[in-house]
Amino acid sequence: MSHASIMFRFPNDSAARLAYDTLEELGYDPQLHEGARVHIHVIDEDLTSALEIAQSQGGELVERSESEAEALTNVSYGLDCIPIPAHLVNEDWTLVPDGPGATGNEHGTLSPYEREEVEVRELHPDSGTYDTFEAR
Repeated sequence: MSHASIMFRFPNDSAARLAYDTLEELGYDPQLHEGARVHIHVIDEDLTSALEIAQSQGGELVERSESEAEALTNVSYGLDCIPIPAHLVNEDWTLVPDGPGATGNEHGTLSPYEREEVEVRELHPDSGTYDTFEAR
C-alpha cells in the first residue's frame, strides 16, 4: 500500500500553526515548513478530517505533480483495494436455464425481461387456477 504526502499552504504563519497543532493532536504527525506550509503523510488516517482542518484555517492543497494527485485520489477513495460486499458473492444462487429450449429463444440467451419471468415462476409456482375446488 502506498502512502500519500500532502501539503497545505496557509495565508499566514499563525493559521499554519493552528492547523499544525490540531493535526498533531489528532495523530497526523504533521511537519511545519517555512512560508506558512504544513505537510502530512496519510497512513490509515481519515483524509477528510485532515482536509477539513486545513480548510477551516484557510489552507489550500498544494499539488506538485500528477503522480501526487493520483496517489492522493487512491488514498482518499481506496482505489487500490476494491471491496466486494458479501451479498454479491453467493455460491448458493441457482442458475437459470439459458438454452434454446428454455424459453423458445433461438439464440440461446434470455433477455432481462425473460430472466425476471423465469425467476417469478420459480418463486410463485401457482399458476393462479383454482379448478380443484369450488370457491364460494
